[in-house]
Amino acid sequence: MIKTKSLVFTLTAVVGVTISSIYLITEKASNISEPSKEIVSSSAANEETAENILGYKSKYGALPTSLRGTTIGNALQVDEYGNLVISIDLKDLFDYFLSTITEEDLDTILLRIDEYLTHYLQDPALSEAKAILTQYIEFKYSLMDFEKEMGEELAQMSQQDKVNGGYLRFLQQQMHQRNALRSQHLDIAVHEAFYEDEERYDEYTYARLLVTSDTSLSASEQQDRVVELQNALPEDVRNSIRKTQMTEELKIRTEELLENGGDHEQVRELRRDMFGDSAVQRFDELDQKRAAWNARVNSYLTQRTTLLNSDGLTEEELNFQVDDLRSSLFNKLEQIRILGME
Repeated sequence: MIKTKSLVFTLTAVVGVTISSIYLITEKASNISEPSKEIVSSSAANEETAENILGYKSKYGALPTSLRGTTIGNALQVDEYGNLVISIDLKDLFDYFLSTITEEDLDTILLRIDEYLTHYLQDPALSEAKAILTQYIEFKYSLMDFEKEMGEELAQMSQQDKVNGGYLRFLQQQMHQRNALRSQHLDIAVHEAFYEDEERYDEYTYARLLVTSDTSLSASEQQDRVVELQNALPEDVRNSIRKTQMTEELKIRTEELLENGGDHEQVRELRRDMFGDSAVQRFDELDQKRAAWNARVNSYLTQRTTLLNSDGLTEEELNFQVDDLRSSLFNKLEQIRILGME
């Protein structure tokens, strides 16, 4: 499997990234200064990091910032006849590279995937993997258009329609049409390998929403129906649901513990009781990363407030300075998160 920091592939960013890439490419060469020795050294180090992650030296240079510190497992497997074994790991591999759509143009990303496949596979598996990638990208483009249409339809729905069951009907329609879109673009084996578990879970989630919104059932009856739905799921999906429920329970119990005067050591003990010794260190590392992130965000927001309260500057000048401040403190992916906090 592929371990990432926080990788999200948003296809709606494809168009914007392509336009900005064209601008950068056509910018006059005189505006590009010669890199300093420090930058050259940093670039070499980044390429070395990319080689450690990929297992080879990429001719497309260093990997985007968001992929540093990540690892790629054995996502590509072949059978005894040299054919590709199609699994969700292959989808994860594609998404691993595609997640950098806000950092690189799509053409470069696809070249990186092609390079990776070519390095580790040979025909017939190589041709099969490339064909699946083509299907997957075509599906993603269609999905982008579909989600735009669904978003417009939802925006037109009145609040009364939503309350009267319109929202649930909308979700069902969206789910069925999305699944049909997958079947249209992906071979049956690819569709099943990539999305079978997800679609089962979606069906469970929708059925659960129907149960919990049924006012004719008591709370205990609703709970019994939900348990029945869960028991009908495959074991691995049930385990995933249990883990999600445990995580939510941990969050609630942690909040209660801290509200009642508990300290960090007691929180660590709670985590140990619920998830075991090995999980405690992972939670600690997550706490440290979250604290560091919050400190950076708070520092930025403070500086931003100071800037916006400055006298003698036009609104355009203030916005320009805020943009400069944001881009100097955060990478492109982080800036997307920050914009949602302002």
